Formats: sequence, C-alpha cells, structure tokens
Amino acid sequence: MLWLFFSLSALANEELELKAVRKLEESIKAQDYLEVDTEEYEEKPQSNRYKSPNPTVAFGTILESGIEHGHIKSGSVLIRIKDNKSFELTEPFYGKFYRLQDEFGFKYVQSNNGKCEYKIKSQVFNSVEPQLDLYVSPKKYTPAPKSISRADYDTQFKLKPDLSFLTGIVQGQYMRDLFNDNKASSGLSTQYGIGFFADWKIPIKGGLAVHYEKTHYSLKGNGKVTYSSISFGPQFKTKELSLVNYPIHFLTQFRVGPFSRANAETTNGNVDFKFNSADFLFAAQHPIENRLGKFCVGVFFQSQWLNIKDQKEIVSLNTSNQTNKSFGLSLTQVFE
Repeated sequence: MLWLFFSLSALANEELELKAVRKLEESIKAQDYLEVDTEEYEEKPQSNRYKSPNPTVAFGTILESGIEHGHIKSGSVLIRIKDNKSFELTEPFYGKFYRLQDEFGFKYVQSNNGKCEYKIKSQVFNSVEPQLDLYVSPKKYTPAPKSISRADYDTQFKLKPDLSFLTGIVQGQYMRDLFNDNKASSGLSTQYGIGFFADWKIPIKGGLAVHYEKTHYSLKGNGKVTYSSISFGPQFKTKELSLVNYPIHFLTQFRVGPFSRANAETTNGNVDFKFNSADFLFAAQHPIENRLGKFCVGVFFQSQWLNIKDQKEIVSLNTSNQTNKSFGLSLTQVFE
C-alpha cells in the first residue's frame, strides 16, 4: 500500500509541473505576438518593369528647353523618331540640338525646317557653345532695321584720287624721222599725273587720268627739242595680286593729247610743230600702305603715236607709223 501512495504522489507532481510549463509557454507566445510589427513583415508586390534612375521628361518639355549648337563625329548613328530607323553619318555634322535629353539619354536634333525628327545618343554629342561664347556681346546696341535691302552691286559710287610722277628714257623713233637726226633717237621724259579710280566691287577698277608730259631730245650742233603734251583718257587697274607673297597690281592707260607740240632749236633756226598724240601706258606697281592711303612704286612702259597737224611747211617723213617708246620708274600716291 505504501508503494502505491508514492506512485500516485509522483504522478500528481508531474502533472502540476506540466501545467506550469504550458502556462509559461502560452504567456511567452502572447508577449511575442504583441511586440512584433505585422506591417514590417508584410510582403509587397514586386514589379518586373525597368525603372530608369533619371526622371521622365515629357517631349514637349524637351522642345521648350531651348537650342544649343553641337558637333557629332562621323560614324555616329542618327535615329528617326517616327519609325526608329537608324542612319549612320558618313561625315561630321554641326547642327542645333535641344538642351534637355530624355530619361534614356537621347539628345534631340532640330532639322533645317525647324522640326524635331531625329535623336542621337548623348554620349556622341559635343557642345560647341563654349567656343561660340568667346564673343563678348556689347552692353548696348541698336537693332538693325528689318527693311534693309541687300544688293550684290555697289549702291554708292565713290572715287579715289591719286597723284603720280613718272620719269624714264624715250626711244624717239618718230622724232629722229621728223628731224632726220639720229641724235634725236633718245630723250629724257617726265610726267605728272592726276587720276581717279572708282571704288567698286568689280576686280578691275576703272577711272580717268590726266597727264602733263615733257620730253627733251638733243640735236646736232647743240640743238634741242622740247616736247610737251597734256593728255587725258580712261585707265584701268587690277585688284592686288600676290606674287611670291609680294602684293602687286597692274595699270593701263590710253590717253589722247590734242594739244601736243614740239619746239625745236636747230642749226637752221627755231621750228614749232603741233600734234595729235595717242599714248598707251602699262605699269606694274607695288602698293605700300601709309597714313594717306597707299604709296605705289613701280615700272612703266609707254608707246606714243604722233600725228602732225596745222603744218604749213613741207615735212619729209619716211613713214607715219613710227612711235616713241619710253620706259622708267613710276611713283603714285593713292588717297583713301
């Protein structure tokens, strides 16, 4: 009977301990549920759609962002917006681009017609705005009137005057024939001239020249001939050309002198002749800029035809087409 009592006591103690353990577990579970934030462990739905790190930019915002100038190297690819068709550039391209790019890194191109039809990756775009900003805009300016008419021709007629001095040696074939004296085959000549040239865009400039010429010839027996003439006529000058990095221009004149005359002191007495003269002059000149304009140094060649007139005495001439040829130095000051 004694062993039965001890067995029932042990079973009662075990049941009491088991109830205590279960009660403790229930209290711990209840406390855990109170401390846990159920929202922290709430599973959120996951999206498989790609999200760009750049904010989305509307197409209208891009078109309103302004224009910048840029450069694209050859080999870059243009993409047409309406059908995503690609075009490879075969040569470098300078153009206008909208300042903002879209969220995918594309720059948009402004076409010549002002529309936006193409786009390009921003990695191949190079802005040239810093180079264009080298020009400093004036603080104040007056806008040009819109009614200005442009013309490819000269709207104003301007004349540039010049003064010239020429000196040289004359081969007087006509004088030798006229006086039948070989000593008159050569002489010394000086010319003073005034001229005007039209300042226009045409490469060959035209104008008018007036020259006073005086030439001295020697005759046998200490005789001498003094030829004088006032002649005038058109002249033409080329634009400045570069000859071995040396600026030069060419000048031609054709002058007539209706009042030319020659006074001669011969062994038979004094003789006076009147002529109609025609002079053709060709010169090559090098211009040098100075404070007055340009000073031109050059060489010239002149051929002179004389036709005797109002002659009462008989004159023996072997031929009427003999000319006096002269060449020498020319100095001209052009006023600008």
